[in-house]
Amino acid sequence: MRAPSVRSADRPSPVQTAFRQGLDAVSHALGFTEARIDRDPAQLTLRLGAPGEPGLTLIDRRDGQDRTYRLDGAADDLADRLAAIRGGRPTLRAKVIVDPAACFIRTLELPSAALPRMRAVLAQELEAATPFSADQVFSDWYVEGEDTETRMLRVRQVVLKRARLAPLLSALAEAGLTVGIVTVGAGEDRSMPVDLLSGGHHTLPGLRRGSGNALLAAAAALFLLGAFVGLRQHQAATLAALDEAFAGARLAAAAGRPPAVQAGTAAILAERGPPLTRTWDALAAALPAAVSAQVLRVTAAGLELTLLAPDAGTAVSALARLPGFGAPVLREAAPAEGGQRVVVALPRLRDGARP
Repeated sequence: MRAPSVRSADRPSPVQTAFRQGLDAVSHALGFTEARIDRDPAQLTLRLGAPGEPGLTLIDRRDGQDRTYRLDGAADDLADRLAAIRGGRPTLRAKVIVDPAACFIRTLELPSAALPRMRAVLAQELEAATPFSADQVFSDWYVEGEDTETRMLRVRQVVLKRARLAPLLSALAEAGLTVGIVTVGAGEDRSMPVDLLSGGHHTLPGLRRGSGNALLAAAAALFLLGAFVGLRQHQAATLAALDEAFAGARLAAAAGRPPAVQAGTAAILAERGPPLTRTWDALAAALPAAVSAQVLRVTAAGLELTLLAPDAGTAVSALARLPGFGAPVLREAAPAEGGQRVVVALPRLRDGARP
């Protein structure tokens, strides 16, 4: 007997779970309402019976009248039978109703402060009270009532073993049928406000089916976007104002100095040599590949370079147009391994030019 296996791909990833938890918290903070979708009409409705009842009941309402089919849920050709019922029509959405006797249903008293993270709280309670973990079941919950004096919620949790429902979902998917909701109840008009496929996340169904909530979510997103743009513009204007204030303060401070201080500052600035890092970069760009610098000595008058070059003329001509320095002067040229050891002096220009 063939039974479709439970695939790990059917389970939400950790990233999806974290994203849904964030949506739950935001929807609770913004006051989104939950859409009641368990009693929405569906063209195809499947009834999953109690344990020990392998039969499935399918109701087809596509042609204006109800057609009822009895199927064997454990049959090898279940997917083929479902595909034959679907016919050549486009992909349809089906609703599954599970008999309450097939589920584990319990009622808990929890503080109302736990409502934004109710799914995580119920998952911990489930693992503590049953041998099942959250990834082994389909589950959902709803609030039955609240004690306003003690601020306690009466929460009902509905749990169904994954192995009970997963084969049917796989057969429906193989037949080209999309399951919109899996609810629990004795009948279509007596179902509980749960969707076992939601995993306890109530935000996504509401945003998907509730037009009011969708509009509110869109408005909130636009508001956040506008606030972000306004903040960036405010930051840019503040920085520009600070730059102008600093520039004005510098000009005012310079204008208020005594003439002797201003003359001394100008003399110091005139004596400043080119930055050493830029000088090195300029030397590296000016020297050909056959010439290598061995020693760089910085003096008040300029630079003194010790180079290894094929000949003295090559080294001197390469340094003839070094930015910030005058014409090179050959100080020494002596034979060395691989060429000549050349010492060249570069006088620094006094006009403030920099390489």
